[in-house]
Parts: sequence; structure tokens; C-alpha cells
Amino acid sequence: MKSELAFVLHTRPFRETSLLVDLFTRSYGRLRAVSKGSRGRKRAVQLNAYTQFLVSWSGKSDLKTLTHVEQSSVPILLEGDSLFCGFYLNEILIRLLAENDPHEIIYDNYINVLSQLAGKSPITGSLRNFEFSLLEELGYGINLTTDAELNEPIVNDKEYFYMPNLGFQTKKNGNAAYSQKYLFRGSDILAFRNGDFFSAPLAAKKLSRLALEPHLGEKPILSRSFFNKKS
Repeated sequence: MKSELAFVLHTRPFRETSLLVDLFTRSYGRLRAVSKGSRGRKRAVQLNAYTQFLVSWSGKSDLKTLTHVEQSSVPILLEGDSLFCGFYLNEILIRLLAENDPHEIIYDNYINVLSQLAGKSPITGSLRNFEFSLLEELGYGINLTTDAELNEPIVNDKEYFYMPNLGFQTKKNGNAAYSQKYLFRGSDILAFRNGDFFSAPLAAKKLSRLALEPHLGEKPILSRSFFNKKS
């Protein structure tokens, strides 16, 4: 097949000398491939994360075999908290993206968020923008405009409970016993709708976690243990 743009999301040893590689390709989505002979000897191209490659593969099964790899751009250098964010992004993409399901917009957004993190953009805004757009592209977008139960506009001076997979519902006597974990101010929700994740960063982080949680599975996200309060 022709060469395809791709990022390496994860690698692990496979048999004696090979690597099992999780790739995120622009036109074919996420796929898994074997890179034969990648361990135990020097390679012209190292399969590093945060570097865009041109790759080719063969095979009709879900597990492909890489036949060609070349670096197509300079590595995106992440350090400190930005590197931990890179670990996190790769981990949730592996969890959320189905194999062989292309998402070119997510691919382009991934390049953008890595570039923002490398450029020292504020971590909170970069991560939340990517998470919310990721949910939208996968069909799990959050309605930040109307009450899911009453179909009325969300307003600044009310409080709302977020119900995963359903949306926001106005706080009232009948549901006031719901956990504070799910409670949000209308003003914060409207700020998120406008792309403002700085006015209430903890609430934005809480909402992204609640929205992602049903789709990530029961296993903990290991990379979250690296984060400090800036994320």
C-alpha cells in the first residue's frame, strides 16, 4: 500500500526481536502492527512518540506488519508536565478509538494539541479543548446549550447536574440529593460552550472526566498519576 501519515501511540516488546506498535494514522485511524527486528539492533528510524511518520504495512488480519517507516517531520518535543499530558493523550486515544475507524479531524487536532503543549501554551486550555472536541467527533458531545430534561436554555444564575450520556438537568427539589460531584454552575457551563476553560478550570476538568469516564472502561488511566494541579 502507499505510505500513510501516522503517529506512534505506544510500543511494547513482541517475541524476541520485534515490537508491537499502536499507530494512529490519518486516513485509516488506529491500527496495530508488528515492527519486525526493531529490538536489539540500531534502526535508521526510531519509533518514537510525538513524531509524525510515513508508514506502509501489509496483512489482511487486524494485526498488520510494517513494511516501511520514515520520519516525515521533526519530533514534537514535550517536557515536564507537557510530556505527562502527551502520555495521557496517547492513552485515551488507544482506549477510545476503534481500530480501522478513520478520524482525520481528531488526527489534525492531535497535531495541534501536541504543538500547543510543546509551545508552552496553558495546559488546561489545550487539554480541555482536545477532550471536548474528541468527545464531539466520536459522537459523545456534551450539550452545553440546553437542559436535557426541560429543553430550556442553560442560564447563568442556575445550577445544573450533569448526567453522563444524558446531559445537564436543572437543579430542583426532586434531584437536589444528587452528589455534588455532578453539580455545575450555569455560568461555568456557558463559559465552556464559548471555549473558556480558564474561568473555572477545576469544573472544566471535572466535567471532562465525567464525560469521558463511561467510554474509557474500568481500568484506571495510568498517566493521570503524573499530573500536577496544572492539568
